[in-house]
Amino acid sequence: MRSILLMMFMCFGPLPAFAWPFSIQGETLYYNTERDGLDGIAFGDAEKLLEILKENKKIKLIKLESEGGVRLEAKYLADIILDANLDTHVDKQCSSACIRLLLAGTKRTANLGVKIGFHRGTWSAENMEKYYNSKKEKYGWQTPFDFSSWVYDLVQTEVHELTTYLRSRGVSSYISDQTYRLGENEMWFPRMDELLSSGILTE
Repeated sequence: MRSILLMMFMCFGPLPAFAWPFSIQGETLYYNTERDGLDGIAFGDAEKLLEILKENKKIKLIKLESEGGVRLEAKYLADIILDANLDTHVDKQCSSACIRLLLAGTKRTANLGVKIGFHRGTWSAENMEKYYNSKKEKYGWQTPFDFSSWVYDLVQTEVHELTTYLRSRGVSSYISDQTYRLGENEMWFPRMDELLSSGILTE
């Protein structure tokens, strides 16, 4: 899917400036996916971030405002933030996949009253059925039980990847422990003292 979107980008040219969640003020880059016309962290954002940083080498800080979005793209964005040694800051909110970007910062700060939200992953029965029917030939699943076995392995792999990332960024196990205790549609917003003591924020 990502390669298709990148091909479309190259063929038809860049989207209008207003469609991108990025803006620059001095040495600060703003990444806001909550603007009108945007729908969270989306495919193509990492490519644009890389382009911006190559053209603006004085940028040291990225300010985040997002309720989340495509997890895979969030990983790409976080890798770029890490490699560029940027600091991260949240003025208002950073939830779900946005947290990976926040944690990529060398120095991580936030305003008083900020909302930094955690939730555990979910996959509805309806969407699982659609995925199974669309991918069963590709993966060779003969029955839903084959698919269930694949999902079981996938979940453990993703949990391990996330907890490893949290640990690598100096975050205590308290965060993952609390996150995986949440209900299916529950969002947890730690208090400022928890964000600091757990290592989510560095100061």
